[in-house]
Amino acid sequence: MWILFKAFLLFICLLCSSNDGAYANDNDLSHSHIVSVSSLLPPTVCNRTRTALPQGPDKASLEVVSKYGPCSRLNQGISTHPPSLEEILRQDQQRLHLKNSRRLRKTFPEFLKRTEAFTFPAKINDTVADEYYIVVAIGEPKQYVSLLLDTGSDVTWTQCKPCIHCFQQRDPFFYASKSKTFFKIPCNSTSCRTLRESFPFGNCNSKECPFNIQYADGSGSGGFWATDRITIQEANSNGYFTRHPFLLGCINNSSGDKSGASGIMGLDRSPVSIITRTNTSYFSYCLPSPYGSTGYITFGKTDTVNSKFIKYTPIVTTSEQSEFYDIILTGISVGGKKLPFNTSYFTKFGAIIDSGNIITRLPPPIYAALRSAFHKRMKKYKKAKGIEDLLDTCYDLSGYETVVVPKIAIHFLGGVDLELDVRGTLVVQSVSQVCLGFATYPPDPNSITLGNVQQRGHEVHYDVAGRRLGFGPGNCS
Repeated sequence: MWILFKAFLLFICLLCSSNDGAYANDNDLSHSHIVSVSSLLPPTVCNRTRTALPQGPDKASLEVVSKYGPCSRLNQGISTHPPSLEEILRQDQQRLHLKNSRRLRKTFPEFLKRTEAFTFPAKINDTVADEYYIVVAIGEPKQYVSLLLDTGSDVTWTQCKPCIHCFQQRDPFFYASKSKTFFKIPCNSTSCRTLRESFPFGNCNSKECPFNIQYADGSGSGGFWATDRITIQEANSNGYFTRHPFLLGCINNSSGDKSGASGIMGLDRSPVSIITRTNTSYFSYCLPSPYGSTGYITFGKTDTVNSKFIKYTPIVTTSEQSEFYDIILTGISVGGKKLPFNTSYFTKFGAIIDSGNIITRLPPPIYAALRSAFHKRMKKYKKAKGIEDLLDTCYDLSGYETVVVPKIAIHFLGGVDLELDVRGTLVVQSVSQVCLGFATYPPDPNSITLGNVQQRGHEVHYDVAGRRLGFGPGNCS
């Protein structure tokens, strides 16, 4: 009898052990973020001490600031109210429309040559979607302007005086007449004729090489092409980057609103971008997470010590090079488990990385699988109302001090894995409306855009000469 009793106890112990093991596997926290709910809220105090700019020879680093955060100086003294999350996401979606228009311009150039204006992402009224800015100097002597970083835009431009109609900005307007190195591109020059092939506008009948930008909402901007000197210099003056001449768009008539910035720095691969015009072969940035700290952008190659931590995926090359930074996704994981699609399914979709877009956009089948997998691991939390038609997977976390959020990893060609920061997974309206920071883009269901939310806290490396894109640990989170 005693032997039977011991056997029964052993059976019960084994059963409990088996149940405990199953429970542990179902709640494996190694594939989760454990965070306090209050830490998800946007900070109200700037903490610049969190970030150290990369140092070294043959490179220059600048501070990158979110214009929505407490470190921003753009809205100081400007009579504008910060946009809501819904407004930001609306602008983000409209920016995608503009990007598609830019692709049309390239696909159907003869049709667009017959139009009075064109549309492209560097849009005054829509650049609220562009979030991060730097301060650079233009001209000689130097005049400082705040430019929004945009790897999805081509032209680098700023507002110029004299101005027929200019929107409010934090910095003084750029006075072309005060720069000894400023040069207007003449209407009858070869440079102007080349520019007008990509940027057609009316008749060239003045001493200037004009352009006009007409936007989807009816607003627009006009100006002229010029060249000048650009200087990127660190606060401590150790790093230095200057190029002359570089192509500059001077805006002197705009019906839009720029939220305090002076213009845009276009960082794509097009012939008119600052990357191409200055023969920049390598640059990198780290977008701050959270808003209460600052990030950085570095022009120049990373040092040997840190390079071993960077994993690269190829930038897609074709017979006709894209202006964007095209990459190939091979999968997405939620909580350590890949979504149920094989690699070939992901690779058939075109993908780009874009610092100007906010959230990552996915084809509907992939987004539906991501949403389902994410919600399965968040089912203990109460669902909240979505943000209109923009974000549909939201939670009410107001009753919790700490929450467990599944980790999301995005996989790229070459075995590169990008594990997202929790702030690269969620966007927050309030503690009662915390949403998954991914969405679809119905007008273009066959493409993927990796937005800046998912890039936050990581160093993103653009090896332009080597045609590869890298991800590494960042020093801005």
